[in-house]
Amino acid sequence: MFLGENRHNVDGKGRIVLPRRYRPQLPEGCVVTKGRDGQLMIYPPTVYEARAQEVMGRTQDKAGRRFARTFFAAADELEPDSAGRLLIREELRQFAELALGSEAVVIGVFDHIEVWNTDRYDAQIELAEEEYMADDEEDDPRH
Repeated sequence: MFLGENRHNVDGKGRIVLPRRYRPQLPEGCVVTKGRDGQLMIYPPTVYEARAQEVMGRTQDKAGRRFARTFFAAADELEPDSAGRLLIREELRQFAELALGSEAVVIGVFDHIEVWNTDRYDAQIELAEEEYMADDEEDDPRH
């Protein structure tokens, strides 16, 4: 299970450090692909395979085929190096707006990891926390 928030710099070669506590959960490497909110998604291979089956189970109309192409064409199979770094290819770094030398946010989202541009993440988390609090009040019968 992946949990927590960490901030790390993208080094000059385009590598990002995975938090130490995540590394044992990726003994067979990982798959990195584009997320739907402008972030990168990092999946253990078994979780990626399950997501891939969901994608292939979608209706294969034009929109479904475009979604599948985006999901699979952007994917990259990687293994962390001995220091726990992943070399993110340039296309994926550009998509997520992860500049060399810039800070990125690495978060655990239960069954996968996300890597965010810091500004994008901060904006998203502000909205998410507001919605989280509002949703709590609506669902709580004591309010």
